[in-house]
Amino acid sequence: MWVKLVLLLLFCLMILGAAHFAQPRESETAGSAVKVGTSLRLLTWNIGYAELEDDTRAHDKDLPAVADVILRQDPDAVALQEMTGNSQLNILLGLLHGKYRGAIAQQGKGDRFEAVLVKDARAKFFPIALGASYAVGASFQPREDKEEVLLLSAHADAFNAAHRRTYTEALVDWAQARAQSAEVFIAGDFNFELKAANQTNLYTDNLKHDSESYSHILRNFRDLGRGGGDTAINDRRIDYIFGPSAFEQLGRVEVLRDAAVGRMDHWPLLVEVGL
Repeated sequence: MWVKLVLLLLFCLMILGAAHFAQPRESETAGSAVKVGTSLRLLTWNIGYAELEDDTRAHDKDLPAVADVILRQDPDAVALQEMTGNSQLNILLGLLHGKYRGAIAQQGKGDRFEAVLVKDARAKFFPIALGASYAVGASFQPREDKEEVLLLSAHADAFNAAHRRTYTEALVDWAQARAQSAEVFIAGDFNFELKAANQTNLYTDNLKHDSESYSHILRNFRDLGRGGGDTAINDRRIDYIFGPSAFEQLGRVEVLRDAAVGRMDHWPLLVEVGL
């Protein structure tokens, strides 16, 4: 009898230990308010609509609400996904009252675009060719005495994990090649399916491709938004901000779940790091 009790006790201790180590670190919890020194605040948001809509790209009527969120949160730079093009970007920049400059990615094979917005008036923007797709990046100096920062706005394939893997590997290789001369951050909607419960077809190898894509990023970059939780409907965490793995000062990490309007199916992810 006593052997069973000892085994039961050991089993309970094992479960408690696993639960403890599975929890995000205190500095990575949602809405954390760890104070950092000079900070960099980044926001990423897929402002498109759910799949059931006729047009799942961003809608012009939602742009005032998008601008309001950006102005209230006051990020240094913003990565946006699923915009319709330059005209929509210009509308949004006007609603931001000239506080930000921005650029749209070049058009690949799809009909939607990534964008990046930056407060620094001296920011430079550039396309990033990734096979048949494009991301868009910006280089800027958030503070006069700090290193240059690169922010990349990315959007991986929503329907094909193998395509996501190819895209992610190319993006990370591009970013890593520039990480020696600047602080590089990668933000956007990667559509990773890392939980079997979210799979729509368990006979695919999505989990394998996506887990290996995610692991490839983590070899050189840190998942800064890990403690924020789900970023999209149906309990999905598919929007990320990755930053240099050497960063130790992680301040606010929050998914703004009251920000979505219309039929948006994503929420903005906000991350603050110490420079």
